[in-house]
This record gives sequence, structure tokens and C-alpha cells, in this order.
Amino acid sequence: MNTAAVMTPKVLLTDYPCTGIRLYTQPIVLIHGWGVDSQIWQSLPQQLSQTADILTLDLPGFAQSPALEDYSQASLMEWMAEVLPERCYLLGLSLGGMLSCAFAAQHPERVEGLMTLSSNLSFVTGNNNSQAMPAEQYRGFTASWEENNQDCLKRFCGLQTQGDSQQRQLIRQLRGMTGELHAESGGALLKLLGEIDNQTAITGLNCPTLAIFGEQDALVPVACTDRFRDLNSLVEIAVIEDAGHLPHLSRADEVHRLINSFLQPQQYRLDKTKVAESFGRAASRYDSAAVLQHKIGEQLLSNLNREDSDNSVTTVIDLGCGTGYHCPQLQKQYPKAEIIGVDISSAMLSYAATQYPQGNWLCADAEDLPFEDNSQSLIFSNFALQWCENIEQLASQLYRVLKPQAQLCFAVPGPETLTELRSAWQQVDGRVHVNRFNSLLDWQSALQNAGFSQVELQSENIIQQHQSVRELLMELKDVGAHNNNAGKQTTLTGKQHLQALYAAYDGYRQADGRFPATWEIISCTACK
Repeated sequence: MNTAAVMTPKVLLTDYPCTGIRLYTQPIVLIHGWGVDSQIWQSLPQQLSQTADILTLDLPGFAQSPALEDYSQASLMEWMAEVLPERCYLLGLSLGGMLSCAFAAQHPERVEGLMTLSSNLSFVTGNNNSQAMPAEQYRGFTASWEENNQDCLKRFCGLQTQGDSQQRQLIRQLRGMTGELHAESGGALLKLLGEIDNQTAITGLNCPTLAIFGEQDALVPVACTDRFRDLNSLVEIAVIEDAGHLPHLSRADEVHRLINSFLQPQQYRLDKTKVAESFGRAASRYDSAAVLQHKIGEQLLSNLNREDSDNSVTTVIDLGCGTGYHCPQLQKQYPKAEIIGVDISSAMLSYAATQYPQGNWLCADAEDLPFEDNSQSLIFSNFALQWCENIEQLASQLYRVLKPQAQLCFAVPGPETLTELRSAWQQVDGRVHVNRFNSLLDWQSALQNAGFSQVELQSENIIQQHQSVRELLMELKDVGAHNNNAGKQTTLTGKQHLQALYAAYDGYRQADGRFPATWEIISCTACK
């Protein structure tokens, strides 16, 4: 390969266009580490392409990406500034993560969010960072590269897999990656790996940042996370148990979940004040429009443990009770229990009190429940918990207030909900018009992490039929289900915008002239 200076390099930038519903307007660029080119990502780009446009970038000297004459950090920053999109999310592995961090600090206007995987602030010990590779070991490693490139790469392969519970499988996987690394480029990047120090960069980062580590990483000690926390407490840190330097290979699903959980709040920030206001305005119309919601709630009630209908259930919370529709039904099922209807909308509760004056009503946020620990026999919730911003925090609250052996029962819409409407809006302007909902796996993880046992989750798609798109939009308005994301565009939807939506949705029109709307219903029972 020609090693002459390339002022405007033609890099190998592989595109994985979004294959599902594009939730993020900016692409995610994946930058690999030292030793193996973009093959190292394996299935991760395809997984992430379900919700975003994905680009994988080969560093200079890897694969078909031309080498550079100068491999200083300043030169690499200039190179990245030339080849990266004007604005994007960055996901970097090891060296790729270190370069991404430095770029985000130097070009904050270019980076929407930063994710690093097995990436230290400095690869080698020194300058107040003792949790890194010892300098003597690093010098031995660079010497081995100069002596025999292939032997050095084999040694590096072993270090990347060391400590991982799936080490043998990873070694076989790495041996199957037949990438090309230019010898001079490899040596220059290895030198750069030992020179980068991002301790100042991490301190000044102003973009959302997630740092993922393998608990048993032999190259990046997990103890380095203490230094991250010392320098920037806003960095989100995740440690994957029993994983080495390549957790995205040995724990692919967990890494994918962590990335998705990190990305969602960047695009979807629920404005709870607007949620409460929109449901309050819809209170008087809600029950007549919420046919599906009430049907699902009644199915939930029928699935509750009938053996607990006597003296063992003394306190029941209907969480997100809305108009109080299910409170009398809960009271009938548990006649000796105190039923408390809890909702974030005071206007909804005022309406509920006029309909069921004998009820007990409390205005509160599900993520900050004003109940004592171990105080509730049952928490029932129907089509409400999807409005919570942090389901990990929510699950902890639910677990905290329930008594031992008490039951949790809820139903929420899943990510396939209103997929036709979401897709139609994407064709119109690509903006956020439909609220994003957590998946079954998201809920499972949150509940299990909180300590719940006997977690039973199931998902079912229900197709509703509408005479027109306008009828669908009016129904959503009547149940208060507006787009309540704080991060959405604020431009008003005018007549031309709606006409474009109707035209885009017409692609879903069925033979009988009706328009389908999918609702993915996730239902759950769990025990403390």
C-alpha cells in the first residue's frame, strides 16, 4: 500500500442504512481499535441499524483506508474532521474510543453523543492514571511489533480475549477476521495509543457520554472507572460482568441494550408537565375513546391471582389510574382492601373524583412514589408506565413500596405501537411525532435488576382499523396520547403537513378502504 501523504484520503466508510424505523436523525459512526479493522464490530452495525443510520470507519492504514504520513494526535483529529459527517454520534472501541473522546472535546459542535467501549483515558500508566497498562509492558509490546508483526497481533488477540468467560470462542472469531494492516501504520498507531491522554478532554466534555467496560479486561483495568468518575461525574459508566476487552462480541445483546438505553433519552425526553396537561384536557372524553385501553385493563384484572382476593390483599395502588375507570373493579375484586388511585394529572384525578366520589385519589409521579417501604399488597397499572422516563428508577420504586411476596401487574404499549403512523411521519419530515416505547427486553431487564422474581412478560400485536387517518389522530387526541417529547421539533403542523401525512399513510390503506394502526401490547406480572 502507498504510504505517501494523503491530504484528502479516500477512507473506507461503510454505510449500514436504517432497516427499521429511523429514530435518530444523526448517524452513528463506529470507529474500531488497534489490531483489527471494522470487521471487529461483527453484527453490531446490523443490530444498531434497526433504529439509526450506521457508518463504520476504518482508521488510516486499515483495510482499504489509505495510510497517512503523519500519525500524531493532531493529524488524526484533522483526518476525522475531514471524513466524519457534520454531526453524528460516535461509538469507539479502545483506541477508536480514545480518538472519539478527543474529537468530541475538540469539536463539540460535531458530536451529538459519545459512546466508548473498553477505552481508557490513557492506555499506559502515568500522569495521575495508575489504572492502565504498565509502561514496561507497553514497551515490550511495541518492541514485539517491530520484531514480528504477526506474532504481535497473535499476542494482542490473546490479550483482548483474556479473562472473558467465552475466551475460546472469541479467539476462533478473531482468527477468522482476515483484515489488512499496513506495517508502518500499525507501528505509528501503536505509538499513538501510548501517547493519548484524555484526562483533560473528559473533564470538559459537554455531550452525553456512555463508557462501557469489561469486568475482566486485561488491557483496560476496570478500576480505571474511578478516574472517570473523579474527572466527570456526568459520564454514564456500565461494567459488563465476566467480559474481557471485547464485550460487544461475547455479550452482544447486553451491549446493544446498553447503547439503546443510552441513546433513547437523547432523542426522547418526556415532558411530564405536558403529559399531565394533555391527559387533563382529555379527561372528559377519555373513557369513550379508550376502548382498547379498557379492554386490556380488564384482561389484566382477570389475570390477577384470585387466591389473593381475601384478607392477604390490604392495600392496592392503581398507578396511572386516569379517570379511575378500573378502581371500582379493583374494589370489587378486593372488597377488604384500600384502593388508591394515583396519577400525575391533577385534572384527571378531579374528574375521577366526580365519577367515583367514594374513591381515594393521590397526585404523584410513579418514579417518585410517596409511599413507605414494604407497604403495598398489589400495584396495578394499565397504559400508564410508558410515560415514565427512567424505567430502571421506576422499577426500583415499585419494588421498594411493595410488600414481600406482593404482586405487580401492568400493561404498556411496546415499540411496534403506531408503527404505520411513525413510518408515515418519517416520510414527511423525519421528525419525532410518535412517542417512543420501551421493548419487552427493556422491561425485563429493569424489573430483574430491581430484584423482581417470577417476571412473566408477553407481547401481542393488535391491529385497529380506522375509516380515515384523521379519525386515528382524533382518537389519539381524545385519550391524551400526544407526542410529549421535550426534544421534539416545536414547529406547528399545518394543513400542508397533514395533507402530506395523509398521502404517506395512504400506502397502508387496505382493500376495504380502512387504515390499520398497530398496537403492541406488553403485559407483565411479577412478584417481589
